Parts: sequence; structure tokens; C-alpha cells
Amino acid sequence: MRSMKMATLCFLIGSLVGCASMSTPPSTLVDEKPVVTIGSVSNLPADHIVFIPANTEFPVQFSVKGSAFNEPATSMVMVSFRQDIYLYKYWASRDGRIWVNSHELLNVEPSGGFDASGGKVEVKLELAK
Repeated sequence: MRSMKMATLCFLIGSLVGCASMSTPPSTLVDEKPVVTIGSVSNLPADHIVFIPANTEFPVQFSVKGSAFNEPATSMVMVSFRQDIYLYKYWASRDGRIWVNSHELLNVEPSGGFDASGGKVEVKLELAK
């Protein structure tokens, strides 16, 4: 079950990453855009940076849905990162100054399958070296 919940984190981050050909954001981006700490839900500016402080728990929602299921299902899990992470569109930063494509900072390895015990989904999320 924990693996399935971690999948949510992967999908959350995956929704923020993409294949785009924009130039890297400037090191001053954190000074120019509003920085919103993860978990803040009121009065969010349209264009903002998400800040995930190290060791701060935040909720991640996992869901399964689709025509294969009788009913969709969701589950919430609390997780935290070992290091500060800033996210802006499909960019990521450890310090809010040096931005890289999220795929360069966060390595995501999803896997899953079924066996006699049920369905299993695992998401491995590693900080790139």
C-alpha cells in the first residue's frame, strides 16, 4: 500500500514536468515570482513557484481510475523530502537559484503489476547526483 501511495508523489511531480524547449529560468526567478510553500491552498497566484521545505510533511493523493475498475479509488499519504526543492512549471531547483529540467534533478522510476496478492505499484524517486 505504501508503494501505491508513493506513486502519487511521482504522478504529482510528473504533472509538473514536461518536454519543452524553453530556456532555463534565470537565477532571479525566485525573487520575481511568488513562492508558495506546498500545502498552501488559499489565494494562489496563477504563476508561482512551489517550495517544498526539507523534512516538512505534505499530503500526496494517489488515485486509480479507468474503465478497468468498477469504481475509482483514492488514498492520501503524508511524505517529506530530505532536501529543499523548488518547482516551477517543469523546472526544479535545490536552492531556488540554479534551475534544471525536473527530469535532471528528480529521477522517477515507476513500476507495477499484479500477482495473487493483488495489485502493486511502486514509484522510486531519487535525487539526481
